[in-house]
Amino acid sequence: MAKLKGVVSSVKVAPDQRKNTYTIISDRPTVLMSDTVLDINDVVEVNNVVDGIAIRPKLLGRSTAKDYDSRISTLIAALGLEENISRTMQKSIGKPYYDSLNMMMPSIRDAGISFLRSFLGGAPVVVRFHNDGDGASGAVALHRALAKIMGMCFSGERSVAWCMHRGVEYDQESLRLDEMVFSSFKSIEKPLVFITDFGTAQGSESSIHKAASKYKLIWLDHHPIYEGFPREAAGSYINSWDFGLDSNFTAGLLTCIFAECLADVYTDDMKNASLISDYSTYANRLLKTGQRDAIILDYLTSVAGRRGSSIERLTPGYIDSVLASREMSESVFSNASNTLSELLELGTRSVKKHRCAGGITAFVLDFEAMPRGESGFPLPGRYTSRLQERMESVNGQNTITIVYYGSYITIRLAKQISSSVGLLKIINRLINYEDYVQSGGGHNEAASIKVKEGCIKNVLNLLLKELDKLPDAQPGTSPQPL
Repeated sequence: MAKLKGVVSSVKVAPDQRKNTYTIISDRPTVLMSDTVLDINDVVEVNNVVDGIAIRPKLLGRSTAKDYDSRISTLIAALGLEENISRTMQKSIGKPYYDSLNMMMPSIRDAGISFLRSFLGGAPVVVRFHNDGDGASGAVALHRALAKIMGMCFSGERSVAWCMHRGVEYDQESLRLDEMVFSSFKSIEKPLVFITDFGTAQGSESSIHKAASKYKLIWLDHHPIYEGFPREAAGSYINSWDFGLDSNFTAGLLTCIFAECLADVYTDDMKNASLISDYSTYANRLLKTGQRDAIILDYLTSVAGRRGSSIERLTPGYIDSVLASREMSESVFSNASNTLSELLELGTRSVKKHRCAGGITAFVLDFEAMPRGESGFPLPGRYTSRLQERMESVNGQNTITIVYYGSYITIRLAKQISSSVGLLKIINRLINYEDYVQSGGGHNEAASIKVKEGCIKNVLNLLLKELDKLPDAQPGTSPQPL
């Protein structure tokens, strides 16, 4: 290794300080250990490295904020961020969202620079992605970008904590776990929490406020933004709804674009997998590879972490290895497709039909009565989306699918009737006026409700009554109690 002279930008502290891991910023970020204890902002010269350990590095003084900023800015410029952004915009010409993306790009650029400062500077980074095809597709794209950056300019190993997130809230427990990761680091840059495809929910507010002063937040989402959401505390918060778009511009698509801006990587496959998985109007459903990738992502994020599963902790790197392997991808796709097909056939025969207002039909299914194997695939939310698609093909667009299980109700409805139904408003009324409901949210085409134990039938009946008194609709036949 050639002589190294730079600034210590981060320290991962070990119980034995002789085993601390340091990031040193010179002409590239270098990650190594040292036989001498160092601190952030130390300017050091390293002339001898043995087995990844700096031997007797020379302490030359302390870095100024200006000196460090100049070094990190030079590294970011060398990655070609502006060229990447230009390339991404060029690829987007002709897309229906082009003008909105053009308005969004300054925010993406700023978030990208913030991300790269933390990543290159060795600050701890936690990436949380929602456990579905949309969240996972964005995480895979980001993994590809970071892997390329590490190959381009890092010397030594640089780690990121990847966390598949099962809920829709960035809650106190999530923040506590992230703080455990952060607690073993000292860094010039603030620790970073990157969130995609969840978190725009009232249950996230407390964590947002607690994290705001101590950490960086980069937040990419496409869920409707409720009144009172604390944007001022949410860091680099980018949501398609703020730029004249809606949920069809998925979080996965946004995260793929973000990844392309960080590095020149291929993400078109993950873009389409995200759009197909989330039933976006931008999806190209004629691409069989997109359909395949979406089902694989849904399967992997469903089974990961279940007792007895071979996938205990799902990472984007593992997902990408499955997608890249013909043998593995074909096996997963075949298993998932067959399971899903069988359960959809059974579901269409098992639903209860309820005529609601305005010619709308609600199909209701008890998911716990469905025979599922040990894999746990599909999860109720994904199954509800597929079942809705099946029921629409039979019943037309005036269709709502309601699936209940445990303490949850998940709801899907045709896009053509979503604005007139106002699903999120109905859920908010149930939250505000009924003691049975704990929380709820999502999109106007796809949402869920969490109810108190033992209250599922009560809330189902209240939901159906709400659907039977929709404004500007002809009175329907009152639903029968479940």
